[in-house]
Amino acid sequence: MHTVDSSPAPSEPVRTALRLVIVGSLLLAVLYILRPFLPSLLWSAFIVISVWPGLTWLQRRFRWNRLACTLLLASMLVGVLIGPLLTGIAALVTHGENLIVETRAAIEKIPAEPPAMLADLPLVGSSLAQQWRNAVDNTQSLRARLAPELQKSGRWLFQQVGTVGALFLQLLLVVVFSLVFYVNGAILDALTERVALRIGGAQALQARDQARQAIRSVALGVVLTAIIQSALALVGLLLVGMPLAVLITFICFLLAIAQIGAALPLLVVAGWLYWGQGDTGWALFMAGWGLFVVGGLDNILRPLLITRGIRMPLTLVFTGVIGGLLAFGLIGVFLGPTLVAIAHTLLLAWLQAPSNPEPSVPATPR
Repeated sequence: MHTVDSSPAPSEPVRTALRLVIVGSLLLAVLYILRPFLPSLLWSAFIVISVWPGLTWLQRRFRWNRLACTLLLASMLVGVLIGPLLTGIAALVTHGENLIVETRAAIEKIPAEPPAMLADLPLVGSSLAQQWRNAVDNTQSLRARLAPELQKSGRWLFQQVGTVGALFLQLLLVVVFSLVFYVNGAILDALTERVALRIGGAQALQARDQARQAIRSVALGVVLTAIIQSALALVGLLLVGMPLAVLITFICFLLAIAQIGAALPLLVVAGWLYWGQGDTGWALFMAGWGLFVVGGLDNILRPLLITRGIRMPLTLVFTGVIGGLLAFGLIGVFLGPTLVAIAHTLLLAWLQAPSNPEPSVPATPR
């Protein structure tokens, strides 16, 4: 004799809640598994979305197949991402000894009397001036004080070798993931379209397209401006005969991407030329070149490039760039405006949608 289960079936809200819990737990588990690769995946996605029009142009212009164009772009990506890192490491290895020698020479050139500006500081000026005289009078004492700091710096540099190795691995993963995304770009585009339509219909699809355009506009404005600024910085560094010009140029590029400013390293170089080399003319030239030529592009070229092809206020774009940078780090330069573009598009679609009409009251039969 079979026993009939008389327990009540779960209601529809309970079933929906269970489905959401299961799906949410699965998504969290997948994100936890992919967590070490998320930065590389996001960077690869942003790079591929930004450069995808170039891939299609290469295919149409030269009638190459997808694989040939993908290999060409991947090679260029290796040169852009990994090349400067290796060049900077090689420059440090090559010129590291020269930097130490010049640092020691600069210590020997410290004037016996402190600058008048230092001595005139309120409260602490006289004490600092006396410390200056004591240090200069006894160079051996100064070296003894600096020796522990130099040892700490050496240990710190040794510890950073692992950081550089991790950075190299992340950049290599970016290249590999970008290669995969390039090859399967059409499939991924169709997949995101289906997901957007299933989630929110035409409005979600429009938000996806707006986010994609925001990524391309920010990449065009931020990255292209950073490249031009770095090229101009390299020209100025070569004109003054600055050692480690390539490494300083790479630092200018990173600071321009991070919205800190490519002119900052050039101002440091100007200070080194003035106080370290005693070359006032080239120091003034480098300061002016950094402030007005390199730094001036931030206020002219970048806004013009970002506003091309994006239907979103420039204020929102820059809010997304700066806010994303503060919230997520360097990758937030692209992630911030992407999220802002999605929210902006969905908000406009919701505001423009017709409100639900009042239900009609059926006529009373006579």
